[in-house]
Amino acid sequence: MRTSHIFTAALLAASAAWAEPVQYLDLRTPRVALNARVTGQDVSSPDLQLGFSDEALRGRAFGLPLNLSFDAARIRGIYGSGPVDLRLTQEQGALRAKGTFGGQLTDFQVTPQTLKGDVGRCSYELKASEDGRYQGWRSCLAGLENPVSLSIPPALGNDDARLVATLALILSR
Repeated sequence: MRTSHIFTAALLAASAAWAEPVQYLDLRTPRVALNARVTGQDVSSPDLQLGFSDEALRGRAFGLPLNLSFDAARIRGIYGSGPVDLRLTQEQGALRAKGTFGGQLTDFQVTPQTLKGDVGRCSYELKASEDGRYQGWRSCLAGLENPVSLSIPPALGNDDARLVATLALILSR
């Protein structure tokens, strides 16, 4: 009995050491509420079942297939039936993504202070608040939406291509 307690304690300690902290990507608008769990390997919610590898993001998003490959300068692939071809550049301290996402024109930039530009059929103007969330407005086909709130977890912020691919996907909705 004593050995099993030691073994159980060792297993619990080992699993806690291997466990990644839980982080969430959160987008709130008057029409959209998305909260997705993010780890170094995946993004998951009822609408998102995505897996990362070193140079790819694959899975299903909002009922559509997603197959993207990326490097430090470009993201390419397919979302639904539309092509994805985004070029990534650094411009005046901002990470800029320009091209197409799911066949829709996309041109947005993100800094620690702002996220602004066009992602598919939506235009965004968000500023970082004191609590680290981006807040502001967006305008889509259905009209102006205000307030809009976006929280980006550190698990995405460490890799520009992963960050842009994930943001383009959720912000294009």
